[in-house]
Amino acid sequence: MRRLFRPAEALMNRLKYPLKFLAMGLLMVLALAAMLWGIARQQQATIERAEQEQRAAELARPLSELVRLAQQQRGLSARLLGGDGGAEAALREVQRGLGNGLAQLEERLTPAQRDALARIRTEWQRMVAEQPGWSREQSFGAHSALVDELLRLQARIADDHGLTFDPEADTYFLKAVAVERLPFLLERFGRLRALGSGVLARGEASAEERGMLLVRVDEISTGLRDMQDSLDKVINLHPNLRDRLQRSLSRLRERGGEIERVVQGLVYQGEASISSEAFYRLATETVDEGYRQMFEVLLPELDHLLAERSAQARGELLRNLAVFLGLLLVVGYLATGAYWSVLGSVIHLREGSERLAAGDLTVRIHLEARDELAQVAGSFNHMAESMAQLIGGIKGHSDQVADAAHQLAAASGQIRVATQQQNDAASSMAAAVEQMTVSIEDISRNAASADELASRSGQLSRQGGEIVASVVGEIGGIADSVAHSARTIDALGERSGQIASIVDVIGNIASQTNLLALNAAIEAARAGDKGRGFAVVADEVRQLSERTAESAREIADMVRSIQDGIHGAVTSMEQGVERVGEGVGRARRAGEAMQQISEAAQQVVSRVAEISHALKEQSSASGEIARQVGLIARMTGENDEAVASNHQTAGRLGELSTALQGSVARFRAA
Repeated sequence: MRRLFRPAEALMNRLKYPLKFLAMGLLMVLALAAMLWGIARQQQATIERAEQEQRAAELARPLSELVRLAQQQRGLSARLLGGDGGAEAALREVQRGLGNGLAQLEERLTPAQRDALARIRTEWQRMVAEQPGWSREQSFGAHSALVDELLRLQARIADDHGLTFDPEADTYFLKAVAVERLPFLLERFGRLRALGSGVLARGEASAEERGMLLVRVDEISTGLRDMQDSLDKVINLHPNLRDRLQRSLSRLRERGGEIERVVQGLVYQGEASISSEAFYRLATETVDEGYRQMFEVLLPELDHLLAERSAQARGELLRNLAVFLGLLLVVGYLATGAYWSVLGSVIHLREGSERLAAGDLTVRIHLEARDELAQVAGSFNHMAESMAQLIGGIKGHSDQVADAAHQLAAASGQIRVATQQQNDAASSMAAAVEQMTVSIEDISRNAASADELASRSGQLSRQGGEIVASVVGEIGGIADSVAHSARTIDALGERSGQIASIVDVIGNIASQTNLLALNAAIEAARAGDKGRGFAVVADEVRQLSERTAESAREIADMVRSIQDGIHGAVTSMEQGVERVGEGVGRARRAGEAMQQISEAAQQVVSRVAEISHALKEQSSASGEIARQVGLIARMTGENDEAVASNHQTAGRLGELSTALQGSVARFRAA
């Protein structure tokens, strides 16, 4: 169904509301105007037809007067031709009135009607001129033909002006009586008057004349019945005309009854109850009464009904015009109200949208209308409320992201500082281990020298006392070297303790780093999708911290092993120092204890070998420590780089959260 209206929809989509309402208003005005034009044309046609019929009714008066005069001329001519010389003066008077009437009527007719009237006038003039030499039959026939021509002219005028085919029943039947039936009836009275006056003037009637008299009486009876039927129909439509119409018809019926009795006496009894002049006067009075009823009752009522119809049509036209103008005003008023209603709703929606676009999420649109635009306003308010909740949530989350970013940046800074400290500690530990390795190598070399010296002292002890002094000196040197080795080993023990402390610090730093990584992972999880990168970085930091802690534990174990070895070496050195002291004492007491010195030298050799072996092991352990410390240093460097990247990421996160806060700051959600 909608496809049928797609063209109209496309057209309306191209127009603004003023043009839409203007187009629909013009179409509505054109439609109403077309309807009014049709109604107005019908009403105007009714008015014009009624006016034309009124003109025909007005022309019926002078025409009927001409017919009446022509009928009187016919009757007077019959009396005159019948021998009644008293009718000549009246005849001339009637002829003068008939001539004046024809001249006056000619001015009121149309050209075609004037031509017909001119022919009638010419015929009448010829008849007046030739009438003295005519017989009664010729005069009667000529006058009857004249009356018929006048009646036909009256019918033609009625046809030309639409009176013959009147569309309304009341005026149609009243017209039929006034213009057709009553003139026909009066013509029958007039013929009867002319025929009866002539017969009575002669005093005798032929059989043919008697038959014609009976025919005329019968025609009059028929005409009265036809008039009664038509008047009854008019009375049924207009009961208020009953008295006037019935009274006029009853008078004609009474006069017709008197004439009928005279004619019946003349025809059936052969007796003339009245004179020709009296009969003529009776018939004339009857005809005059008929014309008087025509002029005073029928034609005025016909004219009144036609005028009333014309007035009704004018009133209907004015009412339709008033209804049209009223409808036009109401439609225009309602259309203007609808336009301003729609325009006001559109303006409210546009202003609300502009405020919403400017960041005011508190805007709400309240329309007084209850149409579809009110539903749009409700949807707009729902959208604004949803956006306010969304922006409020974003602002809250952006604040949390900013706080988390600041916390992560601070934690990254702390981790970076701790990592740098760890790196410095690892560097220091590497230097200490390197020094310890050098010291151990020195001790190893001294131990090798001591071993050589002990071997030579054993050999020299067999050679005698001459070399005791040198042996004592060598033993003294050995004692110094052993003391120096003891001090070095003791220092190595202290360094090992420092290494253990550093390793503890590294373990603490790793634990703190692991804790910070866990905190960062928690904050990243709170940040949602935007914290996934930070979660990955935090996880890498946590893994590095775990690896650092594990390496620190391994270093601690190694340092404890070194400390145990150093402790044994110190103990052995102390014992060696004591033995060397004893050897020195014995050497000083001379050579008698050479055997004891030789044995002691053997013990010294054995102890020095043990020391040398222990120093080799310590050298290997110190190399391993150096490698582990190097690994710690590399891991610390990697950790420092990761922490630096994490710090940069935290800074970038802070900048993004600040930008996000700036973006949502222009929205006012409450």
